[in-house]
Amino acid sequence: MRAGGGAAQAAQAPPIMSLDHVSPRFGVPKALDDLSLDIRSGEILGIAGPNGAGKTTLLNVCTGAMPPSAGTLTFESHAVADLPAHRCCRLGIARTFQIPQIFSSMSVEENVATGAMFGARAPAAEALEAKVSDVLTITGLIGQRREPASRADLLTRKRIMLAAALATEPKLIFLDEPLAGLNAEEVDIFVGLFRRLHTALDLTLVVVEHKVRALASLSDRILILNSGSLLCLDRPDSVLRDARVIDIYLGARNLA
Repeated sequence: MRAGGGAAQAAQAPPIMSLDHVSPRFGVPKALDDLSLDIRSGEILGIAGPNGAGKTTLLNVCTGAMPPSAGTLTFESHAVADLPAHRCCRLGIARTFQIPQIFSSMSVEENVATGAMFGARAPAAEALEAKVSDVLTITGLIGQRREPASRADLLTRKRIMLAAALATEPKLIFLDEPLAGLNAEEVDIFVGLFRRLHTALDLTLVVVEHKVRALASLSDRILILNSGSLLCLDRPDSVLRDARVIDIYLGARNLA
């Protein structure tokens, strides 16, 4: 389980994003049901739950891909519920997807440069080159910068997508099942990368993931969603002992 000074500091930090009675609806049942939640500045918040619990819908709402039909959403005191995704990005909110979204016709470096140009402060040419190099270095892609993205394996494609998101200079980044499809060694590599990024870039991370053991080792808190509602939100050790979580989500599988 993740512990120590970082977790304690996050517990005392003000929220970077707040949801207040948010309810986007797709009929019955609701995709999210009157959800209220604070994401603390500087924390790593894990999100898990059964299929159809509303996890991806929550990410879509928080990143501007889907406006809520009810409730309010604030980011650093800015009302963002009605902002489209590109404006949320320029405020400092980024995301990645379960299936890597990259430009296969571009090189690795060009993918990251595109992210940098899309962010809040599109840099001049010299600054752009420096920023891209910094992001490629911290994500472990510097040696592949000139390679076509179309030739990348799954782990590298995930790195490219993450690097492009980081190049927008986010303060808060949402990761949708970043470990999906990876083997045990690759999971360890990516979890280690998330920890380094969190520390080095002073990021707030929200990670949606079914690999509960890895999520517990990474997160300060874990949120369990069920049928669009908040079932449990607490430290990982408490969440994984919660009888409701075991019954509804973990079941006989225990930890993934």
